[in-house]
Amino acid sequence: MSIKKERAEDSQIYSINAGNRHVGYIYYGDYKPFEENSFFITDDKELYGKYKNRELKAYFSDNSDRDYRNGIYNVNYYYYDTINKHRTQIMMPKKTDKGLIGIYFDSVDIHQNKMAIIINDLSEENKELFLKVFKTIKFNP
Repeated sequence: MSIKKERAEDSQIYSINAGNRHVGYIYYGDYKPFEENSFFITDDKELYGKYKNRELKAYFSDNSDRDYRNGIYNVNYYYYDTINKHRTQIMMPKKTDKGLIGIYFDSVDIHQNKMAIIINDLSEENKELFLKVFKTIKFNP
């Protein structure tokens, strides 16, 4: 594995490479927490019919509020953890062929910079490897 600094304007970005492939990225600076918002859930059949085949995905649900709160249609699972006294958000794919593996820190230094590591190579081996790597992250005060 190798890390390479990439061009960026408002933060620092590093690619994580394995051989000739990008397997993920590290973002440091101004970065927003993980969220999925490229879809909407509705109980309105007409609205669902209008948007179901567009770039913004639509899902029909008898209880759209509950399904949205529970992340039923998300591609990833999300949960919070504490790693070396820092609260983190962890992202894991629901299916092995879709989604991302990631970790997000809301504040890693006195300037309250944020940091995220996102892995897009979703092999089962990588899921386990990167979860172990995430648990070893430490920041200097």
